[in-house]
Amino acid sequence: MDNVCSNIITSNPADVILFVFALIVLVVLVWCLWAFFYAIFSFIFSKWDDAKVKRAWNAIRYMIIGLFITVMLLFVWPAILRLFGVQNADEYAVKNIFIKVGNIVNCVTTWITRVITDYPNNNPFWSNADPLGITQTIWTDSAGSTVTIYAL
Repeated sequence: MDNVCSNIITSNPADVILFVFALIVLVVLVWCLWAFFYAIFSFIFSKWDDAKVKRAWNAIRYMIIGLFITVMLLFVWPAILRLFGVQNADEYAVKNIFIKVGNIVNCVTTWITRVITDYPNNNPFWSNADPLGITQTIWTDSAGSTVTIYAL
């Protein structure tokens, strides 16, 4: 089974920085979705209690501020890098950051799918199966015990 997560991050410094930016964008987007649904349910179940309505409005306000700051950073960051003369500043373009976000989401969803579908049949902790695409190294130590290591 091929490893879908192998292209997520490499030792290239530009790739590491893209990965960090992508994680920040992904966390902000997930947080904004959570804040949006929190605000909706707060409005629905507030019974127009002033304190609960105020918390719901604050959640929407913080969500909008977070999205605004993220969008500003996404579009301003490459310009700042070009201003300071960083080589290959175009590698940090918005398109590349969102491609990396897509790769991360694909990796996470593929891993979750493999765990859900393969776990009952191929439990990696009870057998030598490798349902998650994780590399195994098996050897026998000096005492004769078999050792299995799961490494990403």
